[in-house]
Amino acid sequence: MDERYYWIALNLVPRIGKVTYHRLMSYLGGPEAVLSAGEKELMKIDNIREGIAKKISSFRIEEELKRELDLIEQAGVSIVTLKDPSYPENLRSIFAPPPVLYVKGGLIEGDTISIAIVGSRTPTEYGRLITDKLSKELAKRGITIISGMARGIDSCAHRGAISVGSRTIAVFGCGLNIVYPPENRGLRDKIVENGAIISEFPMSTMPERMNFPIRNHVISGFSLGTVVIEAAEKSGSLITARYALDQNREVFAVPGNVDSSRSRGTNRLIKMGAKLVEDVDDIINELPSYIKGKLLTPSSNSKDGPVRINLSEEEEYLFSLITSEGEHIDFIIEKSKLPSSHVASVLVRLELKGLVRELAGKMYVREL
Repeated sequence: MDERYYWIALNLVPRIGKVTYHRLMSYLGGPEAVLSAGEKELMKIDNIREGIAKKISSFRIEEELKRELDLIEQAGVSIVTLKDPSYPENLRSIFAPPPVLYVKGGLIEGDTISIAIVGSRTPTEYGRLITDKLSKELAKRGITIISGMARGIDSCAHRGAISVGSRTIAVFGCGLNIVYPPENRGLRDKIVENGAIISEFPMSTMPERMNFPIRNHVISGFSLGTVVIEAAEKSGSLITARYALDQNREVFAVPGNVDSSRSRGTNRLIKMGAKLVEDVDDIINELPSYIKGKLLTPSSNSKDGPVRINLSEEEEYLFSLITSEGEHIDFIIEKSKLPSSHVASVLVRLELKGLVRELAGKMYVREL
């Protein structure tokens, strides 16, 4: 049997976490030897108790592996083990990296230059706006955006990278057979087209609460640094930030409203020494020189966003009144001295051309 199958099989054994997996491999030399070992031999290994030894020695390899391989094939998923040259280098360097990665889409060498963006599942409009801006600007520089495809900030970060035709990778806290959250099925498919979805969990693993800190360990480990945008005091995003520090990665935080509960976590990170982020240069300036030398300049990137072409004089004028911070429609009407219905019509045309975006409360912001 192909050695890779033994890697997959050992990963299927219940209660075998990454640390235990590596301890077993270190003692016995490989997954085939681990799965062939008897209960008594396994219990000679430090911290391998009777319960785990029994699960390994009684594991039905052929039956369980066949079921898993069928699911992998049906879903069009590939397997990357820690032994493979294609295993992500950033991830390989952390403590207890996932021995097995399930991948749908593709991983490339350029994904080494990656930044994670994480944050609240219920962000404010400010949080969504800054996430959209940072993810797009980082992606335009050739940086792969990593996140967890959760509701809120994560999804916004993935969409930002996709909107400028750049790469993004989603790390799942469940098997790749599961779409979680379910409303992100379309986003998942777009991420696969523009990068990859990955998981260390077997195919049908459900999105149980205990899996998400494990997922966060991979998000931070895959990246050169982690940007936290809007996080409460006990947010899972802070777990990702703590992992990043443990992995000797950069931690960035976007400051928020001091009166908002969603900003307490990020503001606390800044107090503790996280790099304060106001714009994309605050992130890029902290990257190693050899990485900065590989980045695209905005002018060299053909995915610089929508091109302003074929605009009428009215469209040009109204566009000039809108800033990246946002303007209310009443302000635009007042400044333009045009009828409100006419202004609304022009704004719709600008939005269809990808130049502006409507926010809540009839606020409009530039997309460039």
